Amino acid sequence: MNKKVVKHTSKKFDYAKAPDWYWRYGLHDAFILSALEIDLFPDCKFKNPRRNCLEIYLDSSQALYEKNICKISLYNYKVKTSELKINELENSYWLSDTLTQLPNKKHLLEIKVVTAQVKRKQFAVEFEFAEVERK
Repeated sequence: MNKKVVKHTSKKFDYAKAPDWYWRYGLHDAFILSALEIDLFPDCKFKNPRRNCLEIYLDSSQALYEKNICKISLYNYKVKTSELKINELENSYWLSDTLTQLPNKKHLLEIKVVTAQVKRKQFAVEFEFAEVERK
C-alpha cells in the first residue's frame, strides 16, 4: 500500500494531520499535463501578498487514490532542485511526494516523477501556501 507520510519540521506525523488542501491519500500515477510559472502583481493589502505562482495541471483520473485533483497552485514558490526543470514536469507521471512544513512556516514539496523519457527524477519546491482545485 502506498501510505502517505507528511513531515513536520524534522518529525514525521500522520498524513491525517496534513493541511486541508493536501492530497492525503496520494497522487501516484496522476499524469502531469503542464506546469506554468506565473509572476503576479503583489497586492499590498495583504500581509503576505502573492508574488508568483507555480500551477501544476493534472489528469488524475488514473491515479491510484486521489482521482479528482486537476490543478495545484503553489504561491510564493522557489524551486530548490536543479535536477529537473519545471518544463520537464510536463508529460510525466507523479510517483510520490513528501510535504514538509519548515520552521519558517513555509512548505517544502518534493515530488518524484517518471518523465516522458522514462527516467525517475525528483523535483523540490518551497512555497508559502497552496490551493488545490478538485473536480
